[in-house]
Amino acid sequence: MEVAVADQRRAAELTWIFRPAATRPRQVQALAGKPVHATGPVGPDGETDIVLQDGTRLRATPAEIVAE
Repeated sequence: MEVAVADQRRAAELTWIFRPAATRPRQVQALAGKPVHATGPVGPDGETDIVLQDGTRLRATPAEIVAE
């Protein structure tokens, strides 16, 4: 994605970040703000497997993975 700043065009960099729902257990809440390395397809339960950049693996909803 490119953005225009004044008369310059620059590539915008986005990072996927894990933002768990407030209802998640404390151990999962502790992972808030960690960058996401990879995700899998959304399963029938509405969740996907994700891998954080530190190697942590967990299941999350797509709404818990945000671009920043």
